[in-house]
Amino acid sequence: MLKVLIVDDEPKIRRGLKSLIERAKLDMEVVGEAEDGEMALEVAKETLPDILLVDICMPFLNGLQFIEQLNGVLKDCIIIVITGHDEFSYAHQAIKLQVFDYLLKPVLENQLEVVLKRAEQQLVNSRLQNDYLNWANQETKKHLPILREAFCKDWINGQLNEEYITTQLPFLKLDLSPVSGMIVLKVAGQYTRGQLLKDWERDLLVFSIENICIELLKQWHPYIIFHDNADNLVAITPINSLNEWHELSISLQQVIEEHLEQVVIIAQRPLTDLVTGVSLAYRELITELNRKVSYTPVVLLSQKHIETYYYKEDFSLQDLAEIIKISPTYLSRLLKNEIGVSFIEYLTQVRVEKAIQIMSDPTIKLYEVAERVGYSNQHYFSTTFKKVVGLSPAEYRKKGNWR
Repeated sequence: MLKVLIVDDEPKIRRGLKSLIERAKLDMEVVGEAEDGEMALEVAKETLPDILLVDICMPFLNGLQFIEQLNGVLKDCIIIVITGHDEFSYAHQAIKLQVFDYLLKPVLENQLEVVLKRAEQQLVNSRLQNDYLNWANQETKKHLPILREAFCKDWINGQLNEEYITTQLPFLKLDLSPVSGMIVLKVAGQYTRGQLLKDWERDLLVFSIENICIELLKQWHPYIIFHDNADNLVAITPINSLNEWHELSISLQQVIEEHLEQVVIIAQRPLTDLVTGVSLAYRELITELNRKVSYTPVVLLSQKHIETYYYKEDFSLQDLAEIIKISPTYLSRLLKNEIGVSFIEYLTQVRVEKAIQIMSDPTIKLYEVAERVGYSNQHYFSTTFKKVVGLSPAEYRKKGNWR
C-alpha cells in the first residue's frame, strides 16, 4: 500500500483531500498531515511517504521551499502541487522542482483520482525499473571477473573497435595509467637447471602464477591482469620508471621460478596507445614468446643468466658454460643455431637494452650508465652503443627515444 502525506494549512482542505482518497478506494493510505512546511519535513522523515499532496501557500515554509528541502530527505517519491493560485510563476517553479502534477483548488474527486492513479503507475514502473537495475548491477558485479576476462581477450585479439573499448573500460572498472606497458608471461616447460620437475596440474599452475603476480603487482596500481586463450598471463601496468618497470618482470620471473619450479619466459613492451595499441603490442609479444619457447632448456637458461649477470665486466662464455655445466664450444654452437647470434653479440644486445632503460632516468650520468651495464670505459660503451642503435648514448638521450 502506498503512503500519502497531505500538506496544507487549512484543516478543512486536509480533511477533504483525505476523504477523497478514501472514497477513491485506491491502494493508498494517508499516513500523515501537516499544516506548514517545517512540520511536513519532520512528518516526511518519520513516515517516508510515497506520494505528497502539497499546498503552495503556507506559513513559515511555503510549499515550494518545502519541496526544495524535501529533495534532500526523500528521493523516490511523487509530489502533487495543490493550490488556489493559478499563476504561471508558481507553476514554472514547481516544474523546475520536478513535481509530478499541478492541480487547482477546489480539487474535483475525479481529477484527483486520475492524477493519483497515474502517480501510482509511475511509482510501480519506477520501482520495477529500479529493481531490475539493482538486479542487473548485482549480476554484473557477480560476473564482473568473467566479463573482464572476456573483454580483455577480445581486446588483445583486436576484435573490438575504439569506441566500444573506451566505453567498456570504465563500465568494467578497468583502470589504466596514462603511461602504461604490457607484460606477457609464459610457462616454457617443466625443465629448469637441467632437471625434470614434478607434474603440475595445469589449472593449479595457472591459478598459482596469477596469485603470485597479483601479490607483486600490488604496488603497481592501476593494473589489469588476465589470461589469454593459451593461459599466458597478460598484465598492463603503469610505467613510472622504465628501469623499475623492467625490473618488475625480472622479479616476476624469479619469484615464479623459485616457488613453482617452472621455466618462465617474459616479454614486455611500453604501449604507444592505451586503446588501439594494445592488440598490436600483444601480437608482437606473443611472437617473441613463441620464438623463445622453441629454444632448448640450455639456451633459455643461458639467456636468463646473461640477463642476470650482464653487469659483470668480465662475464664470459667460459663463465656461462661453467654455470650451466656444459662445454663452451657446444654452448656457443647452441646459441648461434637457436637465437642466431653469438654469446658476445647477445650479451651486447642485453647491455644496450639495459642501458636504454637506465638512461630514462635523466639524473644518472652516462659514465654511471656504462658502469651499470658492464663497461668501465665510457668511450668503448659509446662506440658499442652506436654500433647497435645508430646513435651515441648522448644523442639517443637527447632525442628521448626511450619514451
